[in-house]
Amino acid sequence: MLDTRRRVPVGAARDVVRYYCETGQDYEAWSRKFNMHFGYFRLGMNPFVLERMLDEMTRQVIVRLGLDYDEENRLLDMGCGLGASARLAAREFSGLRIDGITLVPWQVEQARRLAAEDGLHGSITFHQDDYTDASFADDTYDGIYALESACHAAGYDKEGFVREAARMLKPGRRLVVADGFLKGTQRMNPLLRWCIGRVSKNWALETFAELDHFTDCLERNGFEDVQVEDISWQIAPSVMHIPWVTARFLVHELFKTRLRMNRVRWGHILACVLAPLVGMARTRFAYCLVTARKVRLDV
Repeated sequence: MLDTRRRVPVGAARDVVRYYCETGQDYEAWSRKFNMHFGYFRLGMNPFVLERMLDEMTRQVIVRLGLDYDEENRLLDMGCGLGASARLAAREFSGLRIDGITLVPWQVEQARRLAAEDGLHGSITFHQDDYTDASFADDTYDGIYALESACHAAGYDKEGFVREAARMLKPGRRLVVADGFLKGTQRMNPLLRWCIGRVSKNWALETFAELDHFTDCLERNGFEDVQVEDISWQIAPSVMHIPWVTARFLVHELFKTRLRMNRVRWGHILACVLAPLVGMARTRFAYCLVTARKVRLDV
């Protein structure tokens, strides 16, 4: 059993920290490795095996960093959770040293423990830090990625997240973001707007990023070669696991606690149920891999 009950900081990050403190253990129902994101399906995979698709999403993200594996590369996971993606990357890709940052104290403790159990303690370091005001030096990293964590930053453009990623990334190196994005915010169907609002509130988001605002923000902060891949169909097989995982979780909680869960945990379940409905609004929402390269400095 993970110990998720820790003091909750005050300030702008309080809702995010409280959300993960209350729901942290529940994510094990989704992934025994604590992958806290959707999966990537490619031809030849078994769509009924969720964990493999979750791992594949991490691989797709790391490959898009465009690293040279003949040399050592230092990576930053901006919003690392319990470090599942960092652990897979360290195991499967050579020459990586990875820093993972999260606001949540218990996630840092447990991520360190899980990495040590996998024999990866020397390859990965986890820190309690704010990715909109991080403690690392300028031009530190050979690659930066965010797997369903950039959404927790403020605003449609996620300026605070993008600005810090640009500061910490070395010139000529890449940022990769995997996340859900709004496609415009005007004249939205009232029911869809309500669903998106419920999902956002119960996943501790101010709002999802809006795709055009986000890509404009990347360019405004010194990124070029911005590429957007809509992978909504590739994540669909993992999304289809939500009803089964949710039902199994509720049956387990029925026998364990008679469904005596607090508002945050019930809200998380509601968001999970509504998420596939939001994803089906293809003209208004997309799950994307966004890749951008920091502008090289003239020598």
